[in-house]
Amino acid sequence: MSVLEEVLEEEYHRSVRLRMNLEREISALPKGSVRVRQIRGREYYYLNYREGDKVRSDYIPADEVDELREKIMRRRQLKAALAEQARDQKKLERALGRRPHVD
Repeated sequence: MSVLEEVLEEEYHRSVRLRMNLEREISALPKGSVRVRQIRGREYYYLNYREGDKVRSDYIPADEVDELREKIMRRRQLKAALAEQARDQKKLERALGRRPHVD
């Protein structure tokens, strides 16, 4: 195996490890979005998310809204990074002409 192939395979393995870490962190974060409802002149916050083919809505206390929004934003950033890693892996597979074996 050439030096270039070894470097590409090493990068592929690094990318696989990074994707697994991203997936693990994403699974620990909430999904969905925060919605505000006006009921009798007061604002109430709800986390809306999909569970199967149903849309769920859970109440959020007002003092937890900012923290939840930060977690949702972090999840979106990680999902974008995960998609980028998937694209990078495809490029590495094309460069190698095969899919490297992952331990």
